[in-house]
Order: sequence, then structure tokens, then C-alpha cells
Amino acid sequence: MKRRCLFILFLMILQGCIPLHPPKTSGIPFARTDAYPLMEDTGHLESIKSAVQNSLEAVSRLKPQDQVMIGNRSCTARDLQEALSSFLQILSDAKDASELNGRIRQAFDLYEVPGPILFTGYYSPLLQGSLKPTERFRYPLYRRPDDLITKNSPSCLGFIPFSSAKQGHFTRKEIDTQGTLSGRGLELLYLDDPVERFFLHVQGSGIIRLPDGSTVRVRYDGSNGRSYTSLGKVLINQGRLETHEVTLPTIKKYLRLHPGEQEEIMNRNERYIFFKTTEAGPQGAGDMVLTPYRSLATDPAVIPTGSLCYYSARFPLFNQLGEINGWQERGGFAVSQDTGGAIRGHQRVDIFLGEGDSAAATAGHLKSGGKLYILLRKDQDPDPGAEMNTGDLP
Repeated sequence: MKRRCLFILFLMILQGCIPLHPPKTSGIPFARTDAYPLMEDTGHLESIKSAVQNSLEAVSRLKPQDQVMIGNRSCTARDLQEALSSFLQILSDAKDASELNGRIRQAFDLYEVPGPILFTGYYSPLLQGSLKPTERFRYPLYRRPDDLITKNSPSCLGFIPFSSAKQGHFTRKEIDTQGTLSGRGLELLYLDDPVERFFLHVQGSGIIRLPDGSTVRVRYDGSNGRSYTSLGKVLINQGRLETHEVTLPTIKKYLRLHPGEQEEIMNRNERYIFFKTTEAGPQGAGDMVLTPYRSLATDPAVIPTGSLCYYSARFPLFNQLGEINGWQERGGFAVSQDTGGAIRGHQRVDIFLGEGDSAAATAGHLKSGGKLYILLRKDQDPDPGAEMNTGDLP
């Protein structure tokens, strides 16, 4: 009998395109658990409704009969639409948290993603910039070059040039240090800080405040296809920071205190991001608008984009001086709606935290162990003893 899943659909969408080839089976088991946690949602349920609705809108662009494989399971776009709609109905009907938990336990099986799971956070920063180069604003963000093409691969990772499909496009060093793309009319706008530009590449979207006070939103529009290298690991391996010291603020602080080393260190991450302007808020795969604390970036080869999830992790609390004065366990329903160059394998999850300084502070310190579950409808999983495989590990 054909086994169908409802809440996971391999959307691997890049610029609205869906790959035609399914992922291979990895053999990574997501075992169904009867030990349901108390699924306490510490956020506002309206926000998860919004996130699920965004996923529904993305799926609605598919033909209803379109099918993809998740491991050895097949599901259709219609299946996913009906299931997400069902979850929204439960959210609307439940009068309190107890009833919500009961209704979900009746309707869905719970699959625990094997741990330990490392949760980190990302956000959309507010930066200073200009549409024209000046003495202050001299660090360009680049548009996607015309000589890049979508990589013809089930993983849909990045862009590659026509002439160098196996090697990827120019490296960060070639682009930023050697100026390989300079003078080609690809400059989208200019920033005043090379460190903030680097981390805008990591975050994937941002808000740029121009000298006249107006703002421009920018978002990811492709990469050079190179592998991502963590600056935190670089600094640890070089003995410049201890493992327990590595956070986004400490990495930025090190780079600012050692300006002569900035370029060499940042160039160790060869992955380079191209941008475009957008009118919408921060967006993930398939142009889905991201919702703070409800949108997850996962490795779609293992946890496909479109998965309905429940997570729990510890989040930092701050005092009025911006110092951490405690940690809070937080749980909530979420949807896998994004990907990331650093997010590889089933044990890495990035939580979108919003925009601005508050989100930046939380993202800068969030590095927490936690638990992650995927929800599947019971009436569409006829083999209760089966394990769920969801794709290749890199």
C-alpha cells in the first residue's frame, strides 16, 4: 500500500522553482513516539496560524496531483493542503491549551527527530547604507550575476556559472578583496561596515536605512555555490577564541579589535550571497514570508521544507542593560520554511527570531540543546510500526 505523509513536502524551492527529482533515502529514522510531551505553546497562536497559512499559499502554487517522495513515502500537494487546513481548524476550534493538546494527539502521530538537536537563531538586521558609493559607504552588496544558473541538482543549493559547474562561482576573496565583480553594474547598494556586510550574508535578509531616512529591504537571491565555513570554528581552530566564548557578539568584537585580520578571517568562508530588493518582509524558501519563532531553517534533505514541527529549547533573557540574566524554556509549533548554508544534517535547526536589535541580541546568544518533533496525521500513516526516512545527509 502506498504510504503518504501529510505534513512534509520536499519544497526545495529556489526562486519559486520546485525540483523534479526526489531526494535519495538516507536511512535516518525518525521513530514515532507514544511519549507525547505536553506541547505548551509559549507564543501567540495567531502567529502559528499565519506561518501555516504562508505554507499553504506556497503549496497552492503546485498542481494538486503533484507528488514527491519522502524516503519511501509519497505525498501530493492536495494532501499537504488538506492537512495544513486541518491543523488550522484545530487551532481555531480548541478553547484552551488542554483541548488543543488533546485534539492534536487524536489527529496526529508524533515523530521525534534524533538528538541532540542544536538550536541557533537568525534575524533580519537593520543596517546603514547608500544607493551610491561614498567615502563612508564603500562596501557593495551585489546583485546575482547573469552568468549564474540554477544548479541542476535535487539539493537545489546555490548557483553555479556556465563555465565552472563543478567548482562554483568566484570565492569571497575573489569578489570582495580582488574586486572580480566590480565595474559590471552589479552593485545593488553600499554599506558602511564590512563586518556587518559579512553577517548580512549569513542572515540572508536585512533592512537598509538610507541617508534620507528611507529604508530598502534586501533578501537572498542566490549564492556562489561554495561551501559555508563557520567563522566561529575558524577562530577556535586558530586559538583566537575558546569554544565556550563563541557567540555572534564575540566574533564581531574580535574582528573589530583586529581590523588587520578581518579580511583574511572573513575570506575563509568562501560562500558568497547575492541580493535583490523586496517589498515583503523577510522571506524563506518559495518566497514564504517568515514568522518570528514560527519559521525554522532546516536541512531539507533531512527535514523537508513544509514540515509541521513542535520544538522546545532554552532562550536567553536580558536585563535593561542588554546583559543576560537568565534562560527560559520555550516551546512552540513551527513550520520548516527556510534553509541555510550552515544548517546541515538533522541535528541543526535555525529559528527565525524577527527584525532589529532585540532579535539580534537573542540570535547572538542562542546556542541551545533541545527537542524537535514532526507531526503526521494518523489516518494517513497506515503502518504504525514504520520508521520515517526523509532524505540524504550531506
